[in-house]
Amino acid sequence: MTPTDDVHAQALKLARTYLGQEDLDGGWFELGGSSLDAARLVSSLEHDHGWEIALQDLLTAPSVAGLLTAPAAAGAPEAPDAPSPAPVAAAAGGASTGGADVLWPALARLSASERLALAHRLLGDVLRESGEPR
Repeated sequence: MTPTDDVHAQALKLARTYLGQEDLDGGWFELGGSSLDAARLVSSLEHDHGWEIALQDLLTAPSVAGLLTAPAAAGAPEAPDAPSPAPVAAAAGGASTGGADVLWPALARLSASERLALAHRLLGDVLRESGEPR
């Protein structure tokens, strides 16, 4: 679906709410966002507005405002995932940054609601193991 100006406006409003600031000219983490709030934003856009944005795109975009207002982000079909370079580097004895570089392509294939459900399950497991109240 190609988002309307209203959907773009709602996306910016939600991002400002989750980030707690008006200025969205910067990356998600640079602006103080959390990965859980990013998943909530992506899920809300998909569920409430039918606009799918890959969580990875939100987390790695140089500008949150740019991503949420760019026509190119308007749900155009994604190119097939390129193979992750991490396994090749690790197999060749090179440095690897850990499991995240292998995990991202798999997470990117999930819908926003599936990613949010996974995040909730993982958070529940962490809280149960830590003994923290939920």
